[in-house]
Amino acid sequence: MARVVILTGSPHYEGASQKLADNFENGVKEAGNHIYRYDAGLQGDSQPHFLQLEHAPGMEVGIPDNDEVEKEVIPELLDADVVVLVSSLYYFEINAQLKTVIDRFYDYNHELKDKKMVFMMAGYGTQEDMDAVKLHMQKLSDYMRWQMIDQIYADDSWNKQKLAKFAQAAYNLGKSIK
Repeated sequence: MARVVILTGSPHYEGASQKLADNFENGVKEAGNHIYRYDAGLQGDSQPHFLQLEHAPGMEVGIPDNDEVEKEVIPELLDADVVVLVSSLYYFEINAQLKTVIDRFYDYNHELKDKKMVFMMAGYGTQEDMDAVKLHMQKLSDYMRWQMIDQIYADDSWNKQKLAKFAQAAYNLGKSIK
């Protein structure tokens, strides 16, 4: 049984990248694995990842005392065998909500090494529009010393038939995790 952490960034409950994450999660569950999922884009104002410091507007940010990433997500990541990052395509890159969580890995780089990684993205663009993200994920995988298991880039995700094929691929990938 693998310990799988799924981190998503989309702020859309029924969005295309959430469909990839949901299908992957269903496959992982059916394979009998332990799952922890954190949907960074759905946290809203009640769980901010960073706070503007009062006395330095525009200059400094701080981490809130009740920080869910530090208290819940990081411990799950430290215990994980597989880290799954899921984003929608925003201006040829991952979305800010997921990037904010990834930036928090820095203090734990050494402890997080030697894990396996899956990356999934959905966007209205083409595969070519996702080239910068593909390079970014390869660099992140190398930097973190994570073995890339697989990547799914669901281009033209507005097309329901095409998205359904990518969602099925996500499910199959999730089911293959052992």
